[in-house]
Amino acid sequence: MLAKFFLPTLLLATALTGHSAAALEAGKVERVAETIGGVAVDTFRWYDSAGLVRSVSFKKQGSGNTGNGGYAIRMTYQYRDASGVKNVVAPAPAGGDGGFGYFVSHERYRDFADGSQDTIAGKIFHADDSPLGLGFPATIGTAVRQNGAVMAYAATIAYPRYGTVAQRPVNANGSDSPALPLTASAYARYLMPATQTWYFQSGRDYPLVRVQVNMSGLKPDQASFDVRAPYGVLAFDNGGNSAVGKVMWGDRKHFVTTTNPVTRNSSWTWNAANSGGRYVALIANGYEMGMFEPKPFASSSLRDGYADERGSTSATYRGGKGCEWQTQLLPCDWEWPYQSLQYSLPYDSNTTPTTGKKIAWGSSAFYGTGPGLKTVWDSPTTSQSFVGYPSGGILFYDVCVVLGRSTAAGLTKTAAGVGASLCSTFGL
Repeated sequence: MLAKFFLPTLLLATALTGHSAAALEAGKVERVAETIGGVAVDTFRWYDSAGLVRSVSFKKQGSGNTGNGGYAIRMTYQYRDASGVKNVVAPAPAGGDGGFGYFVSHERYRDFADGSQDTIAGKIFHADDSPLGLGFPATIGTAVRQNGAVMAYAATIAYPRYGTVAQRPVNANGSDSPALPLTASAYARYLMPATQTWYFQSGRDYPLVRVQVNMSGLKPDQASFDVRAPYGVLAFDNGGNSAVGKVMWGDRKHFVTTTNPVTRNSSWTWNAANSGGRYVALIANGYEMGMFEPKPFASSSLRDGYADERGSTSATYRGGKGCEWQTQLLPCDWEWPYQSLQYSLPYDSNTTPTTGKKIAWGSSAFYGTGPGLKTVWDSPTTSQSFVGYPSGGILFYDVCVVLGRSTAAGLTKTAAGVGASLCSTFGL
């Protein structure tokens, strides 16, 4: 346990990670191969803007590990309070969806000739339309930049997407017209390379993650999907099992729950204009994990999905009745712009919180569609211009990953308001 006085920074590095502190030079980012809980990892460490140590540890592909690698299984940071410097460790829960920074995408629900709506994966192939990216082998690369002040870590997987064999444009409202056939021969399984590159920069608090989705093996209007990377679960409350006390996000409007802890009957507001970047955050027991896009919402690289509740509050939406299709005060699960704890909250109780801490990015579900779809609706009265198949078939966007002690205004919300000043800016 750290003594209650300021330790020299190099000693703090040793206390946090167990490595020789001399290896972590000021102004440098360090990469160390180590083993955490029997898992072989590559750990990246650096000093942040406060001169304190942060680290991210990625599971290796192979190296004696079971399963696949390419995603974080532990993140650490330090903060100061009145009693001194404190260490925080955010480990991955064992198994399942534990870990953070892997790729996930959901297929859009399509219109079929028998009048049903379903994904192609589910309707035709009886397969998972949104498999976890940690289930696929990763090709991993690292690079040193700016004389060691920046280091990059990239993991690429081949992610499956089901789509049509023929190009089938949607109509202006995003519906399949004519409806899709029911014969399996009309469909195919495509592999879509997805790369997440992390940039760690000395003197900056938050790593930047660039997500690149290569759709060039698909023609426009063969598939339709969203992007939710980075995705995953870390016990960001210092390895605790605390209930989530607050959910915050920002798109065109700011959203925040206003009762603690969060339950399906929590009140909320989603009506204040957002002049900063897109963001999402969870707060539990004073600890916060979040992500933000380091550019204003008006310049965002992605478009939002539809949400009937956007622009309302829990008191005004449907006269305070909540989701029209679920018995809950919160917005309908599928209308959250970012995947979060909505699928972790119990469905058999509207007043029970959750300790689940899944957090992910999010987008419109029309990526892969061609130039016929020029706008997408994000509320009953507003829409956004849209390019579903970018030039060359390459979709990319950047997010900064936030960990820290929460603030009254919200650590992630504040960071999103000032842009990339606390985030690695390499590559921007």
